[in-house]
Amino acid sequence: MTQNFFYKQDTLPQLTEKQAPPTPELIGPYKIESLLSKGGMSFLYLGIHPDTKEPLAIKILSPEYASDEAAVERFLKEAHIISLSNHPNIVKLYGEGKWEKGLYIAMEWIRGVSLRQFIMQQSLSLRRAIEIIMQVAYALHHLHSHSIVHRDLKPENILITEEGGIKVIDFGIAQVGSDKNSQGVMGTPNYMSPEQKEDASKASFASDIYSLGVISYELILGKLSYGVIQPALLPKGLRKIIEKALAVSTAERYQSIIEFINDLSRYLTSGEIEKERPGSDQIKEVIETFQKVSQMLSPTIPPGWQQLDIGCARHKLATQFGLYTDQTRLPNGCYLFTLTEASVSGIESITYAANFRGLLRSLLYTQSLDTKSKWNLAQIAKTLNTMIREDPIAQSYAFSALLLDPFKEQLFFFNAGLNNLIHMSGEGATRILSSTNPLLGKELNPEFTEVIDNWNVGDTILLHCLAPSYRTEPYQQKQTEKNLLESLEEEAFVSAQPQAEALMKKALFLSFQREQKQSKVLFSFQRIS
Repeated sequence: MTQNFFYKQDTLPQLTEKQAPPTPELIGPYKIESLLSKGGMSFLYLGIHPDTKEPLAIKILSPEYASDEAAVERFLKEAHIISLSNHPNIVKLYGEGKWEKGLYIAMEWIRGVSLRQFIMQQSLSLRRAIEIIMQVAYALHHLHSHSIVHRDLKPENILITEEGGIKVIDFGIAQVGSDKNSQGVMGTPNYMSPEQKEDASKASFASDIYSLGVISYELILGKLSYGVIQPALLPKGLRKIIEKALAVSTAERYQSIIEFINDLSRYLTSGEIEKERPGSDQIKEVIETFQKVSQMLSPTIPPGWQQLDIGCARHKLATQFGLYTDQTRLPNGCYLFTLTEASVSGIESITYAANFRGLLRSLLYTQSLDTKSKWNLAQIAKTLNTMIREDPIAQSYAFSALLLDPFKEQLFFFNAGLNNLIHMSGEGATRILSSTNPLLGKELNPEFTEVIDNWNVGDTILLHCLAPSYRTEPYQQKQTEKNLLESLEEEAFVSAQPQAEALMKKALFLSFQREQKQSKVLFSFQRIS
């Protein structure tokens, strides 16, 4: 996955960007992994929660503003506003307080891209665009019901998560209730209402609705407006809704976000959308449905198991669907992780991946009912191979499986057409575990083998499909392994999720990795107890 650091900082054009201080080890109770971004008055770090081990975004007030009363007040107010906003479409607050160099806010770390990037990279169906608009509107409704005006709603401050959800962020210039203190605070001109441009203290709920109107226009047309709005380009039924949201006079604009939501909902259910959407829109909807299924087949949020710190990084292409990953805690207390890739590409590959999921889940369920059953990866692969050969689909699959046994302190690895396993011990020694087998479904009665290694507290394991052997040149596989080994040495002392993200990012610097048009996933497993 590509990291897009996203907490756009304070909207204060008169401030110049400051150099970040050395990355601290701790901010409050949170272990700091790396600097994410820097803004005019604050810095954003990636931190780890001491209890849950989950990644968090830690925002600090720049030390040089620690004695600036106005800056401190603004920073504390932002934390207060986020604390009031407990809603699934709004970034969550996990903590706030003082540390040795000033103030911090601990917030939800969101894996995703900004709506601005999304608009520039994706072509959305009309229905999907309206779904996103509705989620932002629900977030605004929650804010407005708590007397909060965002005042800087724009695509950069709205994130699309990897699961397709929406998160509104950046409350640096928001106001609460009757607080009209502007002190030079601005918004972003292309998304600001006329009254807010005239006087920032005049910003109201209607101002946020205006900003959402501009965003809605951009989402529906699939391009940024750069301040130029032409309502005639919109579908007729939507045009009157967006025009009302963009009315120059606040008296003619929607008086509440609920009215806007009601009108959009009526449009969706009236049947007008079927009449007005372009012919290509149905194809976009089909592709979006496949993308949702693909996300379900290859989720990026790993399970939270006590003995393991698990990180997952994914580089997903919109037109690649054949990847399937699974994580299972077995009845005997072991952990099973699998990577599967259909050997054909294109939209039909999602059918094959889903078919394989059914076969694997069925096999694991049946085997778990037998309390005397031994979890042998080679035998599981052999049974799967038979099931695939008997299936009318007649497809073949690249497949890797990793079984972690905390009781025997051993790991078992099986690979058929994907990549070798990388194992780093707690002392820093690395080794490559190679298991070479034919693709599942390729041969009638193949001999399958697995490899076994020790697995101790402090060890790190990398399971990935960055350069699958069944479709990648040997020199590219070796280059990828060399890159991962060097990157792992550099990132050895960070927790699993930022480690996986960093390794994926560095792997994508390889030219052939960028050129390959297949999805990629990398898991980092760190044994912590």
